[in-house]
Amino acid sequence: MNCDICGEPTENNRTICNNCSRIMDQVIREIGPDRWEKIEDCKYIYPMVKRVAEGSLRTQDIVNELLKGEMD
Repeated sequence: MNCDICGEPTENNRTICNNCSRIMDQVIREIGPDRWEKIEDCKYIYPMVKRVAEGSLRTQDIVNELLKGEMD
């Protein structure tokens, strides 16, 4: 099976690879689980997570985008 975010092979039939999972965990820790639970579908941040994995974006950029969305 391949990662839904970056397309890399995953282990144990997981939908997200270890690297992308680590990035997602860091984003969740930074915005807080309470805010994360309010997000209905997080797939819209997958392109940003992929860019973090590639090194062209930082996790803080994702956090800022998620928090900005809350303020709108």
